[in-house]
Amino acid sequence: MNNVLSRRLLLTTTVALATPSVARAQAGIPHKPLRILVGYPSSGGSDSLVHVISGALQSRLTRSVTVDYKPGPSGVAAGEILKKSTPDGSVIAFIPSATMVGKLIKPGFPFDPLTDLLPLTLAGTYPTTFAVSPKIDVTTLAEYVAWLKAGDATRARFGTTTPDSFTQYFGTMLGREIGVPLEAVPYNGARPLIADLEEGRIPAGTGGITSFLVPQRGGRLKILMTSAAKRGAIAPKVPTATELGFPKLVQSNWYAFFAPPGMPAPLVEVWTAELRAVIQSREVSEQLQQLGLTVETSTPAEMAARLASDFKEWKATLDSLGVKPVN
Repeated sequence: MNNVLSRRLLLTTTVALATPSVARAQAGIPHKPLRILVGYPSSGGSDSLVHVISGALQSRLTRSVTVDYKPGPSGVAAGEILKKSTPDGSVIAFIPSATMVGKLIKPGFPFDPLTDLLPLTLAGTYPTTFAVSPKIDVTTLAEYVAWLKAGDATRARFGTTTPDSFTQYFGTMLGREIGVPLEAVPYNGARPLIADLEEGRIPAGTGGITSFLVPQRGGRLKILMTSAAKRGAIAPKVPTATELGFPKLVQSNWYAFFAPPGMPAPLVEVWTAELRAVIQSREVSEQLQQLGLTVETSTPAEMAARLASDFKEWKATLDSLGVKPVN
């Protein structure tokens, strides 16, 4: 019996050691044009990040890699299309956590992030920011609050790049903390919101730092605070919610890559390995960091566990806000 067990253990070990190389040889990424779905319009944070990654990926894989924009409310179209895509490795999606939260809020949300998408790898994390128009001439949160209280209710509007998400709720929660209810105005992505902030058509807005950092450098808006627990190296002069006395506003968001459900495990392994290699490369990671992303990758299992854990935390936060989940 011991000899039988020994032979089985040897066989199992041999197969386990050989599987990665066999899988890579047999289940390589298709030799045809590849698509990365993005649920937001071009010229936003998602667009800037994915273009850095897709360009490097195209060079590494020696295949055409196209960013396929599917703009719609809160970016849900990318997940909806991915859910129905053929799992042959030719289509993946780049989706932020802000999109996923809609499953807990919106009736008829078109996909279940926990079952309808297959995680590949985390790409990185980023904080939400609260910014104001340069036209209102305030430079700190205290000045903004004073400006709010000195005018009528129309001042208490803020635009949000991702409605019905924690990007929006960051502004709602801030209003609660400062004692001035703030009214969210939905926008279809960052580009139109940034344009309205620049021209003073709306006084304030919420969005990921990956969407607002470059416009701030160009003087198109002024970031007053982030949802980070501590200041980041890329924006060292921007105060955090914690240091401004609002620890309840601390939150972290992420971007990740997903595949269609049913993609074979060897192909998932290959895609994950290629994406992680690109994201972790010095050139790409430095560019992503300049755009406000804290680079971090994961295995598919780690990303799945993170998503499940985040859903529990998101539900608890929504409950505290009085937002009743729909399912």
